[in-house]
Amino acid sequence: MVVGLTGGIGSGKSTVAGMLAAHGATIVDTDAIAREVVEPPSPVLDAIHYEFGPTVLTPDGRLDREAMARIVFADPRQRELLNRLTHPEIRERTLARIQELPAGSVVVVVVPLLFESGFDELCDTTVAVIADPDMRRSRVAQRDQMKEEAVAARMSAQLADDEYARRARFVINNDGDIDRLTRQVDAVWHRLAAG
Repeated sequence: MVVGLTGGIGSGKSTVAGMLAAHGATIVDTDAIAREVVEPPSPVLDAIHYEFGPTVLTPDGRLDREAMARIVFADPRQRELLNRLTHPEIRERTLARIQELPAGSVVVVVVPLLFESGFDELCDTTVAVIADPDMRRSRVAQRDQMKEEAVAARMSAQLADDEYARRARFVINNDGDIDRLTRQVDAVWHRLAAG
């Protein structure tokens, strides 16, 4: 079974993924794969360099994530271009990882842009993690040492919680109470395990 796990920045996707892993799920994190596909030498990185210019590379030829983020979160067209350059390779590697796993595995694929990228169509079911926007901003600011305007730009580029709730089969509300979160994850796991 392939489970697509999504949610906005700071919603708690990684925490929920960790809890599902503790139940026995295998986690495939597309954020980690997205970092892999631009590690030099990389045709994806070459394409990004060609389209966006030398300012998105560090002096040692790696992707400058902060410079890239400043560009793509300020302009939806640039974000779409980056997605067109990176998503096919991310999708291919993600599917390859899933296919390597034993039959009968419960595979949780963490995909921030699950619905936007169409990856939900490759999943047997979907789970969205939502949380209060102020709480999400606070988590991201603390975790990533990110300025408030940078957090706001990322949040505005993602789906609203009501859209996640409308499109996902299961919704987990991560309002900050770990006991409540644990109960919700346990309930979802039991539903997944039941098929």
